[in-house]
Amino acid sequence: MKTKLTFLFLLSIFYHFSCLAQTQVNVIKKPTWNIKASYDSKSGSKVDLSGNAIAMIVDVPKADFAVVTVDDKLNQKWLTELSGFPMAIGKFKNDVIIIAASDRSFFKSFTNQFKAYLLEEKTGKLVSEKIIYEGSKDFVETPEFFIAKDGSYFKMATRLTGLKRKVHIGLPVVGFFTALKLEKDFNESQSYTVIDFNDKLEQIQKMEPDMPDGDTWKASCGDDGSFIISTVDAAKGKCNVAIYLSNTPTPLKTVSIPVDAISQDDISTISFASSKKSLVNYIGIFYKNANKERSTLIAKIDFNNGTYTSTREVFDKDHLKELQKSFVPANKKFRDLNFSNSKFMDIRQITEYNDKLLVTISPRSVYSSSHGTSTSEGSVLINAYNSEMKPLYHQFIPRDYVSSAMGEGSEVSFNLANNTLRMLANQTDGITAVATLYAEMDLESGKMNKINMISKDDIKNSYYANTEYISWLNDSFVIPFVERMGIFSKKVDLQLLQLKY
Repeated sequence: MKTKLTFLFLLSIFYHFSCLAQTQVNVIKKPTWNIKASYDSKSGSKVDLSGNAIAMIVDVPKADFAVVTVDDKLNQKWLTELSGFPMAIGKFKNDVIIIAASDRSFFKSFTNQFKAYLLEEKTGKLVSEKIIYEGSKDFVETPEFFIAKDGSYFKMATRLTGLKRKVHIGLPVVGFFTALKLEKDFNESQSYTVIDFNDKLEQIQKMEPDMPDGDTWKASCGDDGSFIISTVDAAKGKCNVAIYLSNTPTPLKTVSIPVDAISQDDISTISFASSKKSLVNYIGIFYKNANKERSTLIAKIDFNNGTYTSTREVFDKDHLKELQKSFVPANKKFRDLNFSNSKFMDIRQITEYNDKLLVTISPRSVYSSSHGTSTSEGSVLINAYNSEMKPLYHQFIPRDYVSSAMGEGSEVSFNLANNTLRMLANQTDGITAVATLYAEMDLESGKMNKINMISKDDIKNSYYANTEYISWLNDSFVIPFVERMGIFSKKVDLQLLQLKY
């Protein structure tokens, strides 16, 4: 009888963990291409295509870079070699669009000449290529590329700074003063231009928007194609958010939201998210308030009538203790939180899921020693709000991750399927190994239904999951595991793992 009970107990334990774990579908250990590393990868490095296919920017031996497409069985469908330094990839109309700088110097930045390629989605055939922008030869520009998820638009914005394009290396004696001068020149804006393109890669609209009052500013593009610029006027205690339509430089509306920050330097994060409703957007600000407390301001802005609804949260010591005390582990192996110092906290993501807004906050700090520089990532707080910006619940992703100074693999990848929010994050495992955490949360209640480590039996232990490349398919998901990137690296080795949910 005792033996039978022991067997049933072990069987139940096996069943429990098999339910939590994901089943490996496929693995590629040595592809003929590697991940293409970018110094300025702000606009994405992969795009999901129809038919559960994935297009990725990769490195190949005999070209500057390439775009490869694999299907949901990890079979390579096509590979197209291209020239230049890749900046962004997405869907534009019926094709895959890739934007590349003509060249790249680590010390001098870009030459401010950018080319766009259009590739046929099914075959990878080059449809067209064109130089879409030629900027200043003397000053650094900061370009941003905005590509609609549904392929309906492609926009570019570029800021002409006051920083000259030359090798910027400060000597030890004057290094500090050189750095201050460089920062001042870089923050200076000579002009700011927004450009719209048609499916022939022609500039059809070009404008220099009238900026709202303020100094610190950031731009975004809504899912409906509207362009948004926010500025912070700390002297007047306001965040001014303006929305622009078509090629009109005058804002359609400007909404001012009170922010009790003393100076511009007290603003550490300004993040945007689009709503499924036209001309409705969200903004998240992490800042130090007048009482010198780290705080968040989350607002929903309706530009149809110029109104907003907001909520605030102060991360003082008492509140941090309350948050940690409220944490209920979904798995005993994941019961430790690293979420105690608000000094290093910031907003990481802000996204609308169904009728809810989710905002993630985590601590991030950089440490330097004689052995080098590393970036430490703490646990991730998930705050959920309803359509009226009322807090619904909070949840934690209990991870603790250390990466190099580049912070690679530090972001969390999210995917919503029906009412289940899937999450993938890296976790430090020993001195050199990296584990990958997989979790599922009920979006309605915030309950964490599943959390476990992914088996990496066929993957090198030191390789981390490139969370910017995760492809969430219908019945499975694909994780690229890559090696650490050096300071001047342009490529890193890659392994692909496909798992069932």
